Amino acid sequence: MAETGRPRVTWQGSLFDDQEPDAGADRLSFAGLRRDALDDRSWLDVAPGWVPDHAALFDRLLDIAPWQQRTRTMWDDEVLEPRLVAGWPTGAPLPPEVLELTAPLSSRYGVDFDSCLVNLYRDGSDAVAWHADTVRKVLRNPLVATVSLGARRSFLLRPASGGPVQRRYAPGEGDLIVMGGACQHDWHHTVPRERSASGARMSITLRHSRSG
Repeated sequence: MAETGRPRVTWQGSLFDDQEPDAGADRLSFAGLRRDALDDRSWLDVAPGWVPDHAALFDRLLDIAPWQQRTRTMWDDEVLEPRLVAGWPTGAPLPPEVLELTAPLSSRYGVDFDSCLVNLYRDGSDAVAWHADTVRKVLRNPLVATVSLGARRSFLLRPASGGPVQRRYAPGEGDLIVMGGACQHDWHHTVPRERSASGARMSITLRHSRSG
């Protein structure tokens, strides 16, 4: 696993990203949340713009996160994964910037979000293949919350058994997505390569190690 310093990335956000967030904006509010039922067992909660000051959080995490580039084995060769990651596992103290996100989520969903993995997709060449989160191996129907910062990227879902894409989202700029029910058991998700990506995207993924 190769360690890196502060990543050098850019992203083209809103024309208003260089201004202060609206003082009246509902920060970390669930007022705009809506639920998308994937089937009778699985669902997504989506809260657009959950973090209004997303640009500041993006920049702060670039500074403080312990960025690394993992390797994986393909055809007996070690290759670099096409993204950077940083994390705080269960038992490690979470930084204040992350605790500020976990507190309202834990209160709403009744579980202790106690670990954090941050993925940095530096440009449209970075991606993650179809998968379900491994927390499903230790918890039944785990909740996985993801806050997306920076450029919008496609986030696709399809049944774990395969077949065509069933849902298409383009989270970024502070959007929140919570995957719940049997989503990690019955569905797969991906962030595909995207030539048209306007810049870097960061996803803050929060998980819990115990049932509520």
